[in-house]
Amino acid sequence: MRQLGEKHYVNGVTLNVRDKENLKHFYEEILGFNVINETYTSIQYEVGDSKHRITLHQIDDGREPLVSEAGLFHIGIRLGSHAHLADLMAHLTEHEIPLNGAEHNVSTSLYFTDPEGNGFEFYADQPEETWDFDKENRVIMDTRHLYASKLMNLRSRDGWQGIPDDSMIGNLHLKTVRISEVKDYYLAHFGLEESSFVNKSSLFMSSNGYHHTLAVNHWMSSMQRMENDDTYGLTLVDFHYPETTHTWLKGPDGIAFRFNYLGV
Repeated sequence: MRQLGEKHYVNGVTLNVRDKENLKHFYEEILGFNVINETYTSIQYEVGDSKHRITLHQIDDGREPLVSEAGLFHIGIRLGSHAHLADLMAHLTEHEIPLNGAEHNVSTSLYFTDPEGNGFEFYADQPEETWDFDKENRVIMDTRHLYASKLMNLRSRDGWQGIPDDSMIGNLHLKTVRISEVKDYYLAHFGLEESSFVNKSSLFMSSNGYHHTLAVNHWMSSMQRMENDDTYGLTLVDFHYPETTHTWLKGPDGIAFRFNYLGV
């Protein structure tokens, strides 16, 4: 079930990678994703029971994206409880995975990257009745320091047992070109509306009241994504939007979206 009944959302992300065999330990043994399908050049993981997918596609002699180029900021995996998040924090710390964290008004988050530098956010939402809204009915998402010891006190006896069944891709955060160049595009073609205001260099969007299911920023980026198929990192986003007639879109920032391909 989508938080607050989200109607339009990201349900798949495909990453071009250098060495999928080298990444399998991280995705399967450290994070605990389950494999759906594997070929010689690709591997697909399920995200809990949500029917959401993360796919790693190996390419040889690929192009390295520029830091200033549009692409992935992070994949946000929503966990069903703060206990799961605490278990993950302890587990990643035990495996010496570098972590950052934050408290938001609406969630608690852990941030890290896979061995090839692809960003992840694992987070647990606060109860929606505790969320605050501004005068334009946008969710307030202030960021504060993570109190790690407080989170660690919520660990379960069983510890981290792999990706829980109630997990899903809760949000996708992208690097883009200037917000003024992409705002109309994202608000026109994805069935989303501005859902939270963080600053003028970012745009947070959702459908049906969630704090965000898709976000874009130009905090570090200014250039269009180039050569998606042959560039390492983000290559394709799957998006659930049954009302659209689009099957594929590539907007002003060059990021490729595929619509209604994966099951819901």
